[in-house]
Amino acid sequence: MNNTLVSIIVTTKDSSEFLDVCLKSIKKQTYKNIELIVVDNFSTDKTIEIAKKYTSKVFLKGHERSAQFNFGVEKSSGKFVYRVDSDFILDREVVQQCMDKINENFDAIVAHNSPDIRAGWIAKIRKFEVDMYKYDITHSAARFLKKEVFQKISGYNEKIIAGEDYDFQNKLNRANYKTGFISAEALHLGESKSFLEHLMKYYEYGKDFVNYKNENKEESKVQLKFIRGIYLKNWKKFIFHPIFGLGFIIYNFFKFGFGGLGYLIGRIKKI
Repeated sequence: MNNTLVSIIVTTKDSSEFLDVCLKSIKKQTYKNIELIVVDNFSTDKTIEIAKKYTSKVFLKGHERSAQFNFGVEKSSGKFVYRVDSDFILDREVVQQCMDKINENFDAIVAHNSPDIRAGWIAKIRKFEVDMYKYDITHSAARFLKKEVFQKISGYNEKIIAGEDYDFQNKLNRANYKTGFISAEALHLGESKSFLEHLMKYYEYGKDFVNYKNENKEESKVQLKFIRGIYLKNWKKFIFHPIFGLGFIIYNFFKFGFGGLGYLIGRIKKI
C-alpha cells in the first residue's frame, strides 16, 4: 500500500496568487508516489504557467470545481484520489496519514481544512467556528478516497455549486462507505478580508443552496441549522474565549441572514 499511486487533483481558476505554494506543499509530501493533476477553468492570469512548473498533466475544463474534479478523476491513474483546492497548503504528513488511515479499512478520509488567521479578523472568527467541526462527520467532508468508491457514487453532483462537499459526503454516508479522520490539516490561504464581500459570497451560496436542499432534504435539516449541536458540545470554547464567542454569534447572524436572503431569491427564481 505504501507504494500505491495517489492522484492529487487541483482545480484552478485565476489561481496565481496561491497556486505556487499550494503545489509546492504537494511536492513536499512525505508520501512520494503522487500523480499531480491540475484542471484549470480557462484562467486569464499566470495559473497555467505556474502549474506547468510542477506537472505536465494540466487540463482545461469548466464550468465549476465539481465538473473540473470529476474530469480530473477521469484522467487520473491512481488507486486513490484527493481533491485539493488551489488556495490550500497541506501539512507534509497529510497524504501519508490518509494512506495509513485508509489501511484501517476506511473508504474515504477527511483532512481538516482550517482558515489561515493571518488573513484578518474574519479568518480568526471562522477558525473559532471551523475547528469545532474537526472529527465531526455531520459538518465535514472527505476529499481523499478510493477511486473506485468515487466512481461508484458517480463523483460530485455538477448541478450543485454551493454545498457540493456536504452533498458528496452525504452520498458516501447513504452508500454505507466508512469515513475516517486524520490529525494533519490543510490550511486555507484564500480567506476573505472584506466582511461585505464575505457576506455577498454567502448570499450567492444561498441562491444555489436551493439545489443542495432539493438533493439532500433530510441532511439539510441538520447541516444548515443556525444553532448546531456541535456548538453546544463545544460550550467551553465560548466560556474560555468570550470575545471570539461573541464575535462568532454576531458573524453567524449576518452570515445566515445573507445566506437566507439568497436562498429566498433562489426559491423565487425556481418558482
